[in-house]
Amino acid sequence: MTIKTCAVAGSFYSNESTQLSNQIDQLLEHNPCSGDQPSVLIVPHAAPVYSGKIAALAYNLIKPYLHHYKRIVILGPAHRVAFNYHAALNATQWHTPLGAINIDKAYNDQLIEQGHMQYFDQAHAQEHSLEVQLPFLQSVGLAEIPIVPIVIGRAANQQSCALMDALLKDKDNCVIISSDMSHFKNYQQAVDYDRLTIETINNMQPLSSAEQACGCYPINALLNGDMQQSLEAKLLGYCNSGDTGGDKNRVVGYAAFAFYPKFNAQRKQQMLALARYEITKAFNVDDGLLASQLNTCGDLQAQYLQQPLACFVTLNILSAPSDPSNTSCKTLRGCIGNLQANGTLVQSIQRNATLAAFKDHRFTPLAEHELADICIEISLLTPAKPMSVNSHDALINQLQPHRDGLILKCAHHQATFLPSVWEQLPDPQQFVKHLKVKAGLAEDFWSDDMKCYRYQAIKFSERD
Repeated sequence: MTIKTCAVAGSFYSNESTQLSNQIDQLLEHNPCSGDQPSVLIVPHAAPVYSGKIAALAYNLIKPYLHHYKRIVILGPAHRVAFNYHAALNATQWHTPLGAINIDKAYNDQLIEQGHMQYFDQAHAQEHSLEVQLPFLQSVGLAEIPIVPIVIGRAANQQSCALMDALLKDKDNCVIISSDMSHFKNYQQAVDYDRLTIETINNMQPLSSAEQACGCYPINALLNGDMQQSLEAKLLGYCNSGDTGGDKNRVVGYAAFAFYPKFNAQRKQQMLALARYEITKAFNVDDGLLASQLNTCGDLQAQYLQQPLACFVTLNILSAPSDPSNTSCKTLRGCIGNLQANGTLVQSIQRNATLAAFKDHRFTPLAEHELADICIEISLLTPAKPMSVNSHDALINQLQPHRDGLILKCAHHQATFLPSVWEQLPDPQQFVKHLKVKAGLAEDFWSDDMKCYRYQAIKFSERD
């Protein structure tokens, strides 16, 4: 067994267990916070006497949900050692004054095998950004739940985004990003500067530099990654060291954020109900049915429905409509959407549901007797990003099966496949060849004028 010992116990916080436990418990007691289960937290990492009341908000929030997680992944910036990758800790336990914490070595090895990080114990030896989170975790019930500590160096953003996306796609993970905000400005300068940074994070926009937050690399991995379109931020609290006894002429800012799914189950059901209502009202159906469906749609002025967002609405006929679990045999009945935002999300769903049902030129208009058999599926698209490819083979190598949607453009030819098409065409070669044909091009066509774009989609259906 390899054990990691604490580097800043006795300096950042007490190395005496009873004193430390009492300090953390008091911070938790005096800074309550409740709410839904978050997907990600940003938590400050100064000594508890300075940032502890802000950190306590985050840990009170996740306390009721800790047992839902298989592991806690903590990402922190490198303060002591310079490197340009993600550093894992090659240890099986981490000992703090409050006891031993297990490290999920098997998950470490899995991420290393996938190319997301490598072992580099030197990065962890004196690093405080991860360590100061541990007494809080132990005090809210960590118990036997293992941690995965990762120090983030100056890695390429694409590399960090890939790590973050992998972490967030695993629903067994609780992800904590450790970061303070501005450093060493005077009190009012820090307040004003941090206010802008908080606004940037709340808007899910990437930070411009480490001057805004020392943890900008892991924060930007979240704000630039695939999850940017599917999460929303909530500020839990803010202060700076000038509020907690420090020198007001040279302060450090502290903020805690929780990130939640933007499109939770309730919102997904609302969007699907809206699509079904738009299709149903085109028929001469009972007014009571329409009124019931409209009521199910809920508040169409909800803020998330007013944002500009591209979407597709797909209609499928399932081979066994009475069996909700059987989605393996489905027949396309219509699919229309927009690759770029065109109006608000509610307008896009209304328009595309109607067009998919009645204006998809590949099919006859939907008949009333088919209403009961169709399964509606909605795909919300991230902004399309250009791919740097100069050949068919380069395109194949860069494609991420079962994740990327693809747009091909050449002269007046254009076509797209949603990520869901990978279910029918799992081989990248066939995926691209079929898309070329859809665009009116030959399977083996390539031109220097070919433009390729990729995007991701949040897909959900009435049978999920």
